[in-house]
Amino acid sequence: MDYSLENHKSYIGKHVSELPTPSLVVNLPVLTKNVETLHRDVEKLGIGFRPHVKTLKSLEVTRFMMANGKYRGIIASTIPEIQGALPLVKEGMLEEYLYGLPVYPGVLPRLVELRKSLRIMLMVDNEQQVTFLEQSTLSKQPWDVFIKLDVGSHRAGVEANSAALTRLVERAEASSAISIYGFYCHAGHSYGGRSRDEAEKTLNVEVSSVLAAAKLLPPDRQLVISVGSTPTAHVVKSLKASMPENIRLELHAGNFPCNDLQQVSTCLVKETQQSVSIAAEVCSVYPERNEALVNAGVIALSREASAFSGFGRVVGSPAWGVVRLSQEHGILGTSEGRKVDEDFKVGHKVRLWCNHSCIAAAAFYVYYVIDEEDIVRETWIPWKGCISKELAFLIRSPRSCSWLQFLPNQAKSCFLVEGERLMSYADVAASGPKQSPEEAAAPQPPQVITDESASTASLVDVDMPSVHTVPNDFLEQEVKTETQAARLEREEEAREEKRKRDEAAAKAKRADNWLIQQFSRLSDGSATGLVIANFATVVGLGAYLGYKGWGLYEKGKLDWKAVGIGAGILAGVTAAEGAVGRYLYKGKKGGS
Repeated sequence: MDYSLENHKSYIGKHVSELPTPSLVVNLPVLTKNVETLHRDVEKLGIGFRPHVKTLKSLEVTRFMMANGKYRGIIASTIPEIQGALPLVKEGMLEEYLYGLPVYPGVLPRLVELRKSLRIMLMVDNEQQVTFLEQSTLSKQPWDVFIKLDVGSHRAGVEANSAALTRLVERAEASSAISIYGFYCHAGHSYGGRSRDEAEKTLNVEVSSVLAAAKLLPPDRQLVISVGSTPTAHVVKSLKASMPENIRLELHAGNFPCNDLQQVSTCLVKETQQSVSIAAEVCSVYPERNEALVNAGVIALSREASAFSGFGRVVGSPAWGVVRLSQEHGILGTSEGRKVDEDFKVGHKVRLWCNHSCIAAAAFYVYYVIDEEDIVRETWIPWKGCISKELAFLIRSPRSCSWLQFLPNQAKSCFLVEGERLMSYADVAASGPKQSPEEAAAPQPPQVITDESASTASLVDVDMPSVHTVPNDFLEQEVKTETQAARLEREEEAREEKRKRDEAAAKAKRADNWLIQQFSRLSDGSATGLVIANFATVVGLGAYLGYKGWGLYEKGKLDWKAVGIGAGILAGVTAAEGAVGRYLYKGKKGGS
């Protein structure tokens, strides 16, 4: 069992620095403010709100997002999320659940069962989904459905303003198995925006798309249109669209209580508005490469990207970020001149902002909830997994397995129907004859023949993308990997470039010193004469050019080309006079 699940209560009242690492930490004051801000924006607009249970999957956060029952419906994309929230039904807080993926045959039996506890609504974006819902014998009651639109994310949904959408609406309207409840879109591509203006434009596209889809139905048809994503939710108060009387607008969002570096990248929230961080510990420091190792890698942080380089940032030390990852290893690096041995020591506790808190949170079995003073005040246990154990269900009639025909052949092979029971291959194997202890025993491993000489087969060139054996003298080689060789070559090229630049600068300086030396040998009288001669040359040349220019002007032949030539000549002579004067000054000053 996970250590945190066994011991999490013992950390209540302790400072965040005392937590086991890695751990997921929730800043409750920040989370509360994030939720209240969005609720306030929604309330001012007078629109509906449907939170998406997708980040901190727990009763506590779900209550926050639902404003303790003010908003009665939520979205979930896994069965455990629906099951986990069922206590809120008993509390009289939760009334309806929208299943967040376009419905598919494999999930339908479980949704039918859950439908006994609360209202379940479905999403459809393909006519085939209507067909299998019609042919299913699991439920005679029609399903309320949202038709999901693709407004630019290309993740799920039928393309807005397309012939396919028109056909789907017509097919759904003609079906007795479903009833169109409304139209839904999710602007997942808004995460790529980098300004408030971009987010507002995306929100307007969402609203205009679902409104256009609603016009495919009669104008007196009562419909709900659902739009949103966390970035567009952050700018929802800018919405100015007016709704027809038959349309009710609702907003949906999921990440907004937490935020993360992806949200900060949109320039819609500040770094301090992130409520989730990962507590980690410094395992080692490497001054020679100015990096540190922490015990939070891909599992704790995910490989998600954001506008910030790397995979996370150190809370309170923005110069440091997670520059590389492996499964359990995170490498801290910096490009701002900080020194690792001054900022980190082995055993130091750090907290890391993550790029995508939804995915990072999925790795943890406990959320440690802290207050303003970084003291743990609560622990929350999330709902885990994608499929609940109850999905190993029994179906009492072979006729109710008609949905199997819609599964791909590979999926069909996972089930066998025997009599009145749906059986997996594991069930079939378990029902067979018992094996003797000898038959059930695992085969003995082959005998290992030892050799006194040390093997080099296990020495792995870890810088290569695949595993290789290495020669016997590997450890004695000065250059052990291709990566190291390439780095040394780059360093040598850099040194050669610097040598050439230094040599060129030295030559220029020697020439400059020679001129200064020559001028320093002039007597005071000669120097004065040279200055007077220079001055006379500039004045005389200027007068001559002025005279010639006036002559051209009187003849009507003065143009910009002639003016430019004259100005260029005068500028060149003046520059030469200035150079002579500069060297004369340096020479006489050095000789005095």
